[in-house]
Amino acid sequence: MSTQTMKIVAVNTSLSEDSTTLKLTERILATAASVGESVGTEVVTEIINVRSLATALTDMTLTGFRSEALEAAFTTVANADAIVSVAPVYKAAPVGLHTLFWQLIDDRTLARTPVLIASTGGTARHSLAGDAVLRPMLAYLKGIVVPTTVFAATDDWGSVESGRALNARIRQAAEELVSLTASLTGLGVDDLAEADDPESAPARSVFGAVSGERGGDEFDPERITPFAQLLEG
Repeated sequence: MSTQTMKIVAVNTSLSEDSTTLKLTERILATAASVGESVGTEVVTEIINVRSLATALTDMTLTGFRSEALEAAFTTVANADAIVSVAPVYKAAPVGLHTLFWQLIDDRTLARTPVLIASTGGTARHSLAGDAVLRPMLAYLKGIVVPTTVFAATDDWGSVESGRALNARIRQAAEELVSLTASLTGLGVDDLAEADDPESAPARSVFGAVSGERGGDEFDPERITPFAQLLEG
């Protein structure tokens, strides 16, 4: 089997060097790379640290001027095969610096680009923050957001059982991302359903209907799994 290459870029708003947000980002990218490897696809990853762009984002908000670093970050996102968006949640919403990045990027930057939403927070009460705030924003940018959102509360890092549950969510979301990306870029991942993790098989079938390269055919409605059926799984 020949090895194909897939570029996944993480837009990460980690507010410290050793935050759980960065830890979650790295784990998602590592899992996506593992999923890709299982089907003969080399996943190349890159992390954009939004924290380092804070001043540039503020300046652009006030003046409309883009710094070279910010322009480079926007270009990296536009050229990615897939995106992982990861941010901490404060007061029921992703941190403002993270949403500002997406508010200032060009419209349609994410056109037909698969996106995985992930976030961290103190308690599970914030688990829907990413969906409530970022899903519509990323959809406005024409991104295709995968069904599974990954949220990691403080307790998810504290026990073996919680860690296993978090890993399962990460695995499912990563498989959805890699499968959809491969379909849209023409890589093809028919072998994904026969990978080593049988518990994740239902997630792999969600995007089996997507075919062609970006800008080509849309979803075939006859082959998309109904949401009611997904909920039963």
